[in-house]
Amino acid sequence: MNEVINTIIEWAIRIGISIVILLVAKWLAGLFYKAFLKFAEKTSVVSTQYQKTMRTLFNLAFYALATFIIVSVLFKNLAPVLAGLGVSGIIVGLAVKEPLENFICGILIMINKLVYEGEAVDIGGTSGGVQEIKLNHVLIKTWDGKLVTIPSRNVWAATIIHFWPENIRRNDLTVGVSYSSDLNKVMKILEESVNSYEKLYVDDNHKPMIQFTGYGASSIDFVVRFWVEKPNFIDSSTELAKIIKSRFDENDIEIPFNQLDLHIVDGPKEGIRLSNKERDAETSS
Repeated sequence: MNEVINTIIEWAIRIGISIVILLVAKWLAGLFYKAFLKFAEKTSVVSTQYQKTMRTLFNLAFYALATFIIVSVLFKNLAPVLAGLGVSGIIVGLAVKEPLENFICGILIMINKLVYEGEAVDIGGTSGGVQEIKLNHVLIKTWDGKLVTIPSRNVWAATIIHFWPENIRRNDLTVGVSYSSDLNKVMKILEESVNSYEKLYVDDNHKPMIQFTGYGASSIDFVVRFWVEKPNFIDSSTELAKIIKSRFDENDIEIPFNQLDLHIVDGPKEGIRLSNKERDAETSS
């Protein structure tokens, strides 16, 4: 009876110590995470763009350490436990093969800084802002508000387009004018319009350009290429289009709509097969 009581007390103490270890691990993870944020804010060595991911990493590291300590506390003789883990390890390894690949790729994504939280990207055809980078997947919030989960191994293998590697980006505006227009005058007005745009970004390496693109079916086409800063990118096309349209109206330059010239040649009706309705109509007349 005393032996049973002693066993119960011993296991109660072990379980209590295990709970304390878990609480200490949670506290240490939070403490190290806060220290990491302070260090990242003061230096540029560590990026703060992985805040949510770093919290997960700290929790994982300290909970893993706590698990090993708890196992050693609960089981004084680890030989049977390790033997059991060795036998089941193969089965578990096969079961977690895909999650393990995602886990490793998630770490590689962060080490190589492929994407950042809050960045606008296109990953394998899925465009949007990076909502969160986790160890096994990346959350993308698309432009129309959908939340897409992409496994980390797919992100690692995909072609990634970074929409804003810098704070400036080029925008293109296509303009078509009628064939009766004076092209020298058109190009001069386009240059004046884009240079007068107040949100235009210009330096030695980033200047606006007017380029002829071809003779279209209904118009002579140009493209206006200009640079703007990130906050102005979305509205810049509309605002510059209004300026160009106003300048064109002032100078009587037409922006044509699609049109088709149809030429009908009179000729003999012989040899033309008429439909039954057309034949009946001719007969009746």
